[in-house]
Amino acid sequence: MSSGVVGRDAELAVVRGFLASIPEGTIALVLAGDAGVGKTTLWEAGVANADARGFRVLVARPAESETALSFSGIGDLLDPVLDTALASVPAAQRRALSRALVLGDDEGPPPDPHAIGLALLNSLRALAAEEPVVVAIDDVQWLDTASAGGLTYAARRLRSERIGLLLSRRSGLESPLFGELGRSLRADRVASLDVGPLDASALHQVVQSHLGVVLPRPRLEEVCEASGGNPFYALEIVRMLQRSGVSLDGGRRLPVPESLRELVHGRVLALPPQTRDFLLAAAAHAHPTVDAAESASGVGREVGLPPALEMHVVELDGSRIRFTHPLLAAGAYETADRTRRMEIHARLAGIVQDPETRAWHLAASVEAPDATVAEALELAAFHARGRGALRSAALMLERSRDMTPTERTTEALRRAVAAASIHFESGDSRRAEAQLRELIAPLPAGVRRARAMVVLARIRLYEAPAEAAELFAQVIEEAHDDGPTLAVAHEGAAACSLWLFERFDQGLRHSEVAWALAEEIGDDALSADVLMTRLSGEAVLGRTTAQATAVRAEALQESAADRRVLDQPLVSVAEYWRWADRHEPSRAVLLELLRTAHDRGDENAPPFLLFLLGDVERLMGSLTTALEHASRGREAAEQSGQPLLERLNLALEALVHAELGQPDAARHAAEQALAQVPDHYPRLIALEALGHLALAREAAAEAVAHLESCLQFARTEAITEPGVTRFAIDLVEALTAVGRRDDAADLLAWYEDGAQRLDRASARANCLRCRGLLAAEARDLEAALAHYEEALTWHDRAEIPLDRGRTLLALGVTQRRARRRREARATLEAALAIFERIGAALWLERARAELLRISGRAPTAGALTPAEERVALLVAEGKTNREVAAALFLSDRTVEGHLSRIFGKLGLRHRGELARALAARQSQGTEASNTGDSPVSADRVAP
Repeated sequence: MSSGVVGRDAELAVVRGFLASIPEGTIALVLAGDAGVGKTTLWEAGVANADARGFRVLVARPAESETALSFSGIGDLLDPVLDTALASVPAAQRRALSRALVLGDDEGPPPDPHAIGLALLNSLRALAAEEPVVVAIDDVQWLDTASAGGLTYAARRLRSERIGLLLSRRSGLESPLFGELGRSLRADRVASLDVGPLDASALHQVVQSHLGVVLPRPRLEEVCEASGGNPFYALEIVRMLQRSGVSLDGGRRLPVPESLRELVHGRVLALPPQTRDFLLAAAAHAHPTVDAAESASGVGREVGLPPALEMHVVELDGSRIRFTHPLLAAGAYETADRTRRMEIHARLAGIVQDPETRAWHLAASVEAPDATVAEALELAAFHARGRGALRSAALMLERSRDMTPTERTTEALRRAVAAASIHFESGDSRRAEAQLRELIAPLPAGVRRARAMVVLARIRLYEAPAEAAELFAQVIEEAHDDGPTLAVAHEGAAACSLWLFERFDQGLRHSEVAWALAEEIGDDALSADVLMTRLSGEAVLGRTTAQATAVRAEALQESAADRRVLDQPLVSVAEYWRWADRHEPSRAVLLELLRTAHDRGDENAPPFLLFLLGDVERLMGSLTTALEHASRGREAAEQSGQPLLERLNLALEALVHAELGQPDAARHAAEQALAQVPDHYPRLIALEALGHLALAREAAAEAVAHLESCLQFARTEAITEPGVTRFAIDLVEALTAVGRRDDAADLLAWYEDGAQRLDRASARANCLRCRGLLAAEARDLEAALAHYEEALTWHDRAEIPLDRGRTLLALGVTQRRARRRREARATLEAALAIFERIGAALWLERARAELLRISGRAPTAGALTPAEERVALLVAEGKTNREVAAALFLSDRTVEGHLSRIFGKLGLRHRGELARALAARQSQGTEASNTGDSPVSADRVAP
């Protein structure tokens, strides 16, 4: 049902509930909203779903031009069932209905409305007796009066019939049928659903699906604001942007699209001249008040305001003036004389106190460059950046550059570079890159060009790190003795090796030079940035110094707290903790960094942060949540123009799909990641996904084919951090399964060396499982059992549910082979519970298959997943879905999905029962622990 419907999960749920209730008796649902907001799209989804359910669907789509055509609506509804309808009513009603629908000649008296109402009622009853019926009318406000009367008559008399009335209605326009439904049906059998505006994320999907356009996040926010979240208006605005390339400038609104100009301008021009002048002052102000509009326009409120209120162009919220739609504000501004607009801005500049608003008005009040105005704009930009308004800050700096007198070239260049840098941070890397290339092109080699080029290199780092490396090298050549620029360039060169995922030793050498320069300059924030790249490089290479570097980097976090989020040390620390089995602290830090990015308007950071967070959630067993984060990260990377991070999130999606046991989705995502530019890091993850999927499906040879190239790359680049090369364990198992035991033993020794040297508990646990597999393959079952038992003690130190489940599965299989059937059943039950809890379908199937080999009782059911536990606890505290989503950094849709599964598992019907159910589960768990009555006798084997 949701196919093609974006951002309407809650509304679709209401429509589904309406359709499900039709068999219980007559019910009505009215979708109300502004023109173009998407109510017809929802209505069409309801019609399609009703048809898919096997309901009889009667459709009418009246138009405004047809309101005078009597009975045209009834004719449309009954047209596909006309023979049945006529045959089901008495002769007198049949004649009246035939006369109304012009089925015979035109002779005779006008049709009796009462007879037509009866005919319609009896026809609907006859149809509903055979199968449920949906009467679906789009734009019911345009239904002709005669049809509305007939349907109103029938609606008064419908009760237990299996009939649903699905109507859409434009807000502000009356419908007699809608009013009658409210009076005739029980309150619980009629509902009106307000279809409101879409948010920016939903509009992104609408624009992409309809126009094939991916807007940068800041531009998308502009469109969302200008359209008021109305998808139809948004599409028209984007079409205009494609043709003209215009954007916000000088604080003005986006222009009205050509296709809507006649409508919008006509509504504004219908107002008296003084009212239009009053509204111009309001439209020129970001937060207009009656006092400000009166002072700036010189038009008294008693003259300028009433006509605008009467025609619903504006409304009042206390002393604030609010346009009923943003496009009307744009229309009020556009229809005014240009000179008058400048006068209004000049007056507003003298009235407002806010430095940003004042700077915008000053800029809009002059045409020629002005040093004073340029300086005011630059200062206002710093103010805006400080409060997280990055887009506004970048635009102010652009305007400041334009207003800088031509002889002040150094100031103009500095402002332009700063504007591009902030555009990048705000998520519009394409605009930033284009501006920087334009700036750099005419500059001669030297320090000035190096300062601009280093910013361009930072942007390209997230798009094409190989090109970024060349740019950083060029900066190092041209920066001469400019210490800060050289330090940033060497740090950037080190970062390139990380994003390229190769030549890590070379990257560490660059970081040493950058560190020395940063220390010489005395810039702690820059030193922190250098420690980030050093930490990641040392960690990937398995250096024991990484832990000390992480501590030093964490200590410098405060010095870098005001820098863009991805330049803050905690990002690399959280990444390192993810490799080093410190998953909970990593998760907490990443959630806090995401909140910081959101508060600051930093759209550059979420793609990488969501990738890291998704991987942490994956390791912690919250696979559905991990998939949600990876999907959001991919979308954010697409919007902000960071293709490398888009591929990285896509590869993570493949890995999570593989662990969930979803072969088609895993292959599709992996193939997409591999088909694009073959960056090493996304490639490794995508191949790991394919290898894991093959291993879970017991296609060991296929797993070997995917994973051996990963191993070759890791050894070539000297990557020895076990947290980076987790794929090695899958390869050991696959090699063992295909009979290559010597190769498996050699690989295990290599991986085990890093695990022991760096004391990685999860890796040591998995190595012991592989030791057990090799021993079992050699028929030394006692040695195998000992290895598995020891592995479980290491799993206790670093809980990765999927790994524990796989160890329990291997232990259970070996216990069965050793004829320890009771122990085997308990162990396999524990493995099954874990796989069921995290949703690992293929591993779940394998555990069930092993249980079937043991006679006795069926396997027990699982429990809540970690993600479901977190949602359940917050809901039990009384939080709403939206509050839970904000607290856990999930979407509302994900929270709803978790709740649905929680209610199903716990047998609940409503939220109020959740707290008691959780308390009961905790009590039962405590009693079981006290009595020793657990699913598995050994504590370390319990799920």
